[in-house]
Amino acid sequence: VLYMIADAAHTVLQVRVHTQGLEKVPDDGRVLLVCNHLNNADPVIIFHQVKKKQKLAFIAKREAGKMFVVGKFMHKILCQPIDRENDRAALKTILKCISILKEDKANIAVFPEGYTSRDHKFHQFRPGAFKIAQKTGVPIAVCTLTNTHKVFHNALRLKPTDVDLHLLKTIQPEEYAGMTTVEIADMVYQMMAQDLGPDRVSQEETP
Repeated sequence: VLYMIADAAHTVLQVRVHTQGLEKVPDDGRVLLVCNHLNNADPVIIFHQVKKKQKLAFIAKREAGKMFVVGKFMHKILCQPIDRENDRAALKTILKCISILKEDKANIAVFPEGYTSRDHKFHQFRPGAFKIAQKTGVPIAVCTLTNTHKVFHNALRLKPTDVDLHLLKTIQPEEYAGMTTVEIADMVYQMMAQDLGPDRVSQEETP
């Protein structure tokens, strides 16, 4: 049913997704999937394309859970709301996601930038999300999305939107062993920035 809803959303919004590298998602075990964030449609697009055991739970802004249809959808797939302005509440969300992975209930997907990008550029990360990988020892699937910020604008004008979803690499636990969350975040950020290209990266935050 959930995939039927995602299919319907793609049809209504006229989203045409071009994928690359999705075969790099492991066939067994759980993963932490990270991606840049351009639009509220991003979770639906990723959920629709990454059918890993049909279980992909997102860390999402708490406001999304209050939306009628979206909130029910999020609850069904074990999405975890996060309050970015409350460190203690955010930590509880991180700990809950660690439990979900350890109990083999779902994969976790997160947008480390924290918010949708208002300028459609790629911004620096909040490294706390990478504690989930540190504490569970799961691989990190590194993704990028492009063009999703145009989805709703084009849909209102009955125009299709071509979206690229790239899975760049699945980083194995031994590759980040001994690294701090900041170091892991920087490694992933650089990988994603290279794939997106300088035109899509915020120059104000580029080291």
